[in-house]
Amino acid sequence: MKIVLLEHLTSFAGPVGGGRADASQRQLRAEGAAMRDALAEDLIRLGDVQLVLLHRPEIAITAGLRRLLRCAPPGSLDLVPVGGRREEVFRRALRRADAGLIIAPEEEDLLPRLSRIVEEEGRILLGPSPGAARLAGDKLASARLLASASLPTPATEAIPFATAARRLSTWPLPVVLKPRDGCGGQGVRLLRRRGGIARALAAVRRATSRPDLLVQDYVPGEDASVSLLVSAPASSGPGAGARSAPAVLPLGLSRQEIRLGAACAYRGGAAPFRHPASRAASELAVAAVRALAAAAEGVRGYLGVDLVLARDGPSLIEINPRPTTSYVGLRRLFRENLAGLLRDAALGRSLPARLEARGLCRFRGDGTVRFSARDEGDAQRGGKPGWESTSAGTSAASI
Repeated sequence: MKIVLLEHLTSFAGPVGGGRADASQRQLRAEGAAMRDALAEDLIRLGDVQLVLLHRPEIAITAGLRRLLRCAPPGSLDLVPVGGRREEVFRRALRRADAGLIIAPEEEDLLPRLSRIVEEEGRILLGPSPGAARLAGDKLASARLLASASLPTPATEAIPFATAARRLSTWPLPVVLKPRDGCGGQGVRLLRRRGGIARALAAVRRATSRPDLLVQDYVPGEDASVSLLVSAPASSGPGAGARSAPAVLPLGLSRQEIRLGAACAYRGGAAPFRHPASRAASELAVAAVRALAAAAEGVRGYLGVDLVLARDGPSLIEINPRPTTSYVGLRRLFRENLAGLLRDAALGRSLPARLEARGLCRFRGDGTVRFSARDEGDAQRGGKPGWESTSAGTSAASI
């Protein structure tokens, strides 16, 4: 199978979000490159994949990509420079391929639009459909969807920037302010004091071009995520009745290291996260994905669900309809090739009943991974973790 892998920030994008600071842009690009390199290596390791990577020549090639270019079997990897008419370069690559895999932010309709191009060219989309991506990426619509399914999620309301300062002056605090279409924590602010309203609104305004923002109840607790593989049955066409529920394989609970306050900073995470609410959180993430699948066709492939593990139970924050940064760490925990399972899921094939995690990993947004064959229980009993550090382009099988 010939697959075009497009990671938006390293191959397709100009400045994202219009007004983001350079440091934020570099952080997001590093996360995107880490996911790209990890997925690229895993896809090539399948042995039956020819991979086409789109890359902007002015962006430095990462160490992981250099290693791939040096070590990939002949004919298995093609690096295509992108410049000028970028969409046409993408379409030409797709016309010579079988499938496309997209890693892109949901903001500005980017992920749905790029996914739609894959379908317009008649190729297999190895991920959620444009409609599913749009619904999940609209944080107001997805919050309403989760609430309508009676799933625990913070109360969320959209307000125009034009009246936000006045309305927030009487709003019960604390609240979380965020873009309706953001990603990577960009523009997210925890507002505790009325004196910080102007600064918080300015930060959200820089992260979105929309005329409104979201105000969300603040749920204190531990930040976590659940990554899932979703295999949806083939559509039976119009008039076929209710859609069958997809098969969902949760990959376990991951801790998210997020600093939320005057600025939101994502620092990475760790997996598996041994927490008393692990099982409840995984079940809630599965329920969220099934609620999305009931509302939109084409929920398939790799998705991530963000949660807060609160004192009275887990609460859903959002659904990410794409590979997330957790992938760079999770791929180290399983003997199975996660990219191969992602492909199987996107093609509607059967998935294992469960995967057995081995050891413990810690990962950063730049793709640095620390892996230990010992789990948290060993460490708590006095065993040494035995950490080994790798970059995103190094898998369990290649070490």
